[in-house]
Amino acid sequence: MTRLLAFLLGFGAAPPVVASDPVAYFQSWAHKAGADTALMQVMRNGVAAEALMPDTPHDLASNSKVVTALCVLALVDEGTLAWDMTLTDALGQDAPSGTVAELVTHSAGIGWDSTQLRMGFWLNEVEPRHAHVTDIVLNRGRQRGTRGKFVYNNENYALLGRIIEQATGETYADACRARVFDPAGVSGDLSLRFGGFAAWGGWRMTMADHAALLWHWFGLEGRVGRDPLALPHIKRAEGSFYGLGMNYEAEETGFRMSHAGAIAIPFGPKTGAFALVYPSGAVAAMGYDKPVVKPAQFHALANGLASFLRDR
Repeated sequence: MTRLLAFLLGFGAAPPVVASDPVAYFQSWAHKAGADTALMQVMRNGVAAEALMPDTPHDLASNSKVVTALCVLALVDEGTLAWDMTLTDALGQDAPSGTVAELVTHSAGIGWDSTQLRMGFWLNEVEPRHAHVTDIVLNRGRQRGTRGKFVYNNENYALLGRIIEQATGETYADACRARVFDPAGVSGDLSLRFGGFAAWGGWRMTMADHAALLWHWFGLEGRVGRDPLALPHIKRAEGSFYGLGMNYEAEETGFRMSHAGAIAIPFGPKTGAFALVYPSGAVAAMGYDKPVVKPAQFHALANGLASFLRDR
């Protein structure tokens, strides 16, 4: 089975697509990618701007990790958790060496990713599989990851989902709504199709709400956006980092932040989403019904949209 959730970073040359605005550009990109449905919300310095079916709920796939990471951030700010808390302390039982911060940055050394072979069997579930995946990880004879090395693995965020549940005594969804959605003035629900993947791929929301969420937390004055490297992150390459569920790419005026997700269940449902936050203050939240996974396609989209969004 091919990898069901994808993260993309880095930016290459944009294709010569002729468009008059960011929505037209995105529509052309989505059509070329084979999507039948496309949704978009642009925000400029916190104000809703161009949009395409922005009030239609859409499954976010692995862009859901942003919600989980921000919920953990809120719990750290509350003093309930700490970035250097060990997994053993956070989970309340023997666990691999590693910390909460390392889970957030996919560098705790756990693996392989057991979710990739199981997600197709967990469709249409309303209860998150956090506890189940945690048991799989903790009962594994040997972890195949290397602590301190970035390896994208859904298990990291499943563990974070379980930690959130245990630390708050609340359901994962309730804990995240109160700490992540409510401060941003947005709403969201766990997907009826992918809710079992909750912390790593189960959220569903409109692009209007998703863009507002990104602006509140990752915008110019957001808790993360004003100084992303002050929070847990891991260097990927020169000027490239992975932080709280987002990739950070250094530009002259700041960081361009992005994340893309895709779920492609063989002979089953599929979804894709892409989020962009530019250092100019522009935000674009996009959804589509095609599991796009090729980095070059996202590189092109990000650069193409930049010509409409970066300096306005």
